[in-house]
Amino acid sequence: MNVRLLANKYTYILVIISALLFTYYSIITFVLAAVALIIIFIFLKEEIIIPLVIILFLVLVSDFTESYRTLLNISLIIILFYFYIKNFTSSKENISQIPKELIIVISLTFLSMITASIFSANIPATLLITCRQILFFTIVYVLFSLMESKNLIFSYINSLLVVAAILGAMIVYDVVTKGFVLFSIQTNSFNQFAGLYSNPNAIGLQLSVSLPMLIGLMFFKKGSKASTNYLYYFLLIFSLIVLLLTNSRASIGAVFVSISYILFKLKRRYFKYFFIGIVVSALAFFLIPILNDFIALYLRVDRVFENTRFYIWTMSIDIIKSHYIFGVGPEQFATKIYANLPVMLGSFEEFQIWWAKSGTSHNFFLYRFTETGILGFFSALYLFYTFFKISSMVEKLTKFKEPRYYILSVSISSIGAGLLGRAFLESTGLITNGWITRDLPFWIAFMILIHLY
Repeated sequence: MNVRLLANKYTYILVIISALLFTYYSIITFVLAAVALIIIFIFLKEEIIIPLVIILFLVLVSDFTESYRTLLNISLIIILFYFYIKNFTSSKENISQIPKELIIVISLTFLSMITASIFSANIPATLLITCRQILFFTIVYVLFSLMESKNLIFSYINSLLVVAAILGAMIVYDVVTKGFVLFSIQTNSFNQFAGLYSNPNAIGLQLSVSLPMLIGLMFFKKGSKASTNYLYYFLLIFSLIVLLLTNSRASIGAVFVSISYILFKLKRRYFKYFFIGIVVSALAFFLIPILNDFIALYLRVDRVFENTRFYIWTMSIDIIKSHYIFGVGPEQFATKIYANLPVMLGSFEEFQIWWAKSGTSHNFFLYRFTETGILGFFSALYLFYTFFKISSMVEKLTKFKEPRYYILSVSISSIGAGLLGRAFLESTGLITNGWITRDLPFWIAFMILIHLY
């Protein structure tokens, strides 16, 4: 495995962490961090700058830099486009490498968003969001082209691991500064920590992609140094702890599905032990009252069947009934809430629904159907069909010819399986109207899969 970048990254990782801490406190230090980053771009090689841009997309352009998000996005996009133009001769040829099924997915997405925008109540706003989605896929294509021309496959993977480490470190910082208050007496539930992001589910989403990647790398035994293996073990334990601190049930479920898939494919014997361990743990929690109470509190079992999601799903279905052809338009779900509100005005449930509106339908398929109609719903289904068709082909082609690429393809397939399960509880992380911090990790994994394909 090519792990050179992992060893060479320590310097600029420290710089990034310093920049994060600086920007966390003042505008002046933000400027200083920006100057430091400019210096980095001058002295670092292109093969390091491109993964660094990915890290900045997912960390510096997170919720804590909301005031500077547009400026940061524009700067990073300009840097990517600069390298794309610089490598245009080799990059332009990579469009032929994109499977036709994926081109159909993207075309259906654009078509559904454009038609939904034209028939929406707010055409200018919805068309602007459609343009943002187009820009996102353009960024994905540029990153794919640069990965192909520069052979940056493992650099992209390492960038996701660095992002997970930074976001996790900030969650630990939150826990420490709050005095290790993991449980809230007021809400009678465990606290959820989000670190740099305002939503703990967003951190869970990042880990839903990076953790299976990390586990896949841990199966790369030949050629790996002992220090690298120890680092991977540390990152694995650290990431699992951070995932538990987020208390994001959908993401925990996604990671569980991914780990099960990897072990079933790569280590059938370990999968049996894993399955037995889960069964024994479930029986212990069920039979031992104190453990039963603990897991019920952690998973918020009392709110599983009395959950804001069910109200939102009901609203989404009502909206679909009256807008099933074209939908209400990109990011217009919130405008239809009070026309389809299933609870009393002024109630706690109404407050919860309004607070959770940024999660749209809290179901990827309902979300695409609600906003972009029947065509958007079909594109959502076709996305997973395309993903699993390509992943199964790659697994078959690499299983006996390229063992390491087979392990990598299994890891990425497991990400798709996990996110498919998560898609029934959350709407973000796949195609979220061009939301970079939510969708880019999945599409980086998909780009790697297409590279292997």
